[in-house]
This record gives sequence, C-alpha cells and structure tokens, in this order.
Amino acid sequence: MAKRHFFQPLLPGFHSHLTIPVAFFSKHIQGRNDQKTTTELRSDAASEKTWEVKTEDGRRLTDGWKEFALAHDLRVGDILIFRQEKDMTFHVTLFGPSCCEIQYDSCLDDKNSIGKINSKKNNPKREAECSSSSDPSCFLANVMPSTLRYDSLNLPRSFVRANGLETRCGDIVLINGKGRSWTLSLKQRQCGRSYITRGWRSFFSANGLKAGDSFTFKLIKRGGTLVLLHKSPSHRESKENEGSEADDEIESLSTESDSDEESNQDEKKRISIWNASSSPSLNRFVTLTLKPYNVIKRVLFLPKPFTDLHGITVGTKMSLVDKQGVKWCTKLRSESKRIRMAGGWKDFFKANCVKTGESIKLKLIWEEDTSCVLSSKPR
Repeated sequence: MAKRHFFQPLLPGFHSHLTIPVAFFSKHIQGRNDQKTTTELRSDAASEKTWEVKTEDGRRLTDGWKEFALAHDLRVGDILIFRQEKDMTFHVTLFGPSCCEIQYDSCLDDKNSIGKINSKKNNPKREAECSSSSDPSCFLANVMPSTLRYDSLNLPRSFVRANGLETRCGDIVLINGKGRSWTLSLKQRQCGRSYITRGWRSFFSANGLKAGDSFTFKLIKRGGTLVLLHKSPSHRESKENEGSEADDEIESLSTESDSDEESNQDEKKRISIWNASSSPSLNRFVTLTLKPYNVIKRVLFLPKPFTDLHGITVGTKMSLVDKQGVKWCTKLRSESKRIRMAGGWKDFFKANCVKTGESIKLKLIWEEDTSCVLSSKPR
C-alpha cells in the first residue's frame, strides 16, 4: 500500500504546536486512534531516534514538538512533509524555503551525537540545503564553524543522488572564479553522507570566505576526477572580477598576463589563468600567451585548472595542429604539480607567427583515450 503524506509550511509561532490537516485526519486517522495520545516522529537527520510528541484532540502536536523543531533547527518558511508509517507514526522530510531538502553539518545518528540532539547547545546546524530545483548540478552551501573545525563540507543528499555520487570516493577538484584549483578528497561517512575534506580550510581561506557566508558550487565534470566550480556571491566578489562579463561562457575564456618582474612570486603569475565555464563545450578552449619568460626559460605551462578538468597528465600524448592542419608533436612533463610542454611548441608558435606578447586560442580534441590535439584549426 502506498504511503500517505501531508505537508505543512511553518508559520510564525510554529514552535508551540503543529496541527494535522483536517482532511488528512478525517480520512486516515479519525476513528483509528481513539486511545492514542502520542505521535511518533522520525527524520533522516537522526534515523535511529524517535520523538514522542503529545497529541491533543487527535490533531494537535504539543509537548515534545518544540524539542523536535529545535533539534532540527526549523525556521519560519520551512516546509515539512509527513509520511504516515502507521496510524500516528510519521517520517518527516524537511525542506527549506527554496523547496530544497535541508542538510545538516553532521550525521546525527553517530554514537557521539545521538544523546545530544535535544541539547540546544548541540543542535545540528544547516550546512547545505541542496541542489537547485532547476539545476541538479548545483548546490548552495553555508559556511558553518564546524566545517572549518573538521576541515570538511557535507554534500547535500539530493545533489549526490541527482549526480550519481552515492558511492564515489577519491580526488575532487574545486575551481574558483579566477581559475585557481584545489584538489581535495571526496569520502563517504558510515551513515551514507558524502563529504569533501583534506583542503577545505585552505580553499575557504584563499577565497576570502568567512563563517556565515553562502555560495554555490556547480558540478562541471562527472567522469574521471570530479570538478566543482565555485561561484562567488555577488556581494563578496573581489575587485579583480569587477567589469567581467556576467555570462559564464564569456568569462570562462578570459586569461591574464602578469608582470614580468624577476621575483619568484611574480614568476608564478606568468602562468595564464584559465577560468572554467558551466558550459562543457566552452571548457574545451584554452588561450595560450607567449611571454618573455617562456622564451627565456624555454618552458610553456598549460593552466592547471584546464589540465585537471580534462584529465591531462604526463601520460597523455599531445599534438599541436595549426589552421592548415600541420601537426607538431609535443611531450608533456610535470613540474611543480603543473603540466608543461617539452618540445614542439616553439616551432608551432614560430610557424604560426605568434610573437612574444601575442596569444593563440586552441581547442582540445580527444582522438583516443590517451591521445589529444590542441588545434587552432576552425571546425
């Protein structure tokens, strides 16, 4: 038999009581629980715990309801869906005002947490509500102090399910709006929650985030190493981003030429910055700029976010192809955790009349599993 449901939006004053709708009560409860004075509530946030709530007049949940609400950090505007398991036993699914399922910053059925769920000091706090209802590849995250304390961020269950990540573990790459990348670990908790760790604090600090901030992540690569694109909130965008195009497709192709001073710090800045796009087709393009540093040092690096996104490694066979279809083979080497071209690229730039300070836009084309082409030839 199909489970029966009703839903209730939370209005001001909801902490004092909650009332079961008349239509649901008269159809599915009335006459079956004359002696029943309590209602049992369960939730995914604490699957092994049951709240016993006093029931008045068969419909009105009173004593014990406030504890349930506080334990789950419920707020005005939230929406609760009650699934009837037995006459007066309900499983409650919790949604935020965005109509996305609420997630919490820890698994409440861990042994160390179960006994604390009714303590106001230890109430679970919302960490991420879920992926956008219109775009399951996105989710909204809220920075809670606990995410920094434990160097981890839980992924919303709905986001994980929608993108088939329930059993995924391994490396995951975070890319910010400027194209800088961080490699973290994706892991699974015993309670089934997916979370990212080993580098979350570094990402948080480097991007000027603070506790209480909210931001959006978008999954832009599912195959191989997962890649999440971080979208900064508009009110915290840095000055470096001012004047950039709002459209991700335009923004994704921008590169920056940095100072040619001789300090080691500026030496790192000579690497072109590549910004990932939410459009997979546009992520196949990269713009390489020939700088004095490349000529003097005889090295040409590929942007790390670009190589991370496409899984380009030292084992990848790469060629450069110009507009006439002429091919130059190059070997890839690893240096300071980045991929650089060794041989071939200088002849390619010379034959295509690319001078110091000039740029060339190339398109990545995979020919085989481990063989690819960076082509300037229009298609």
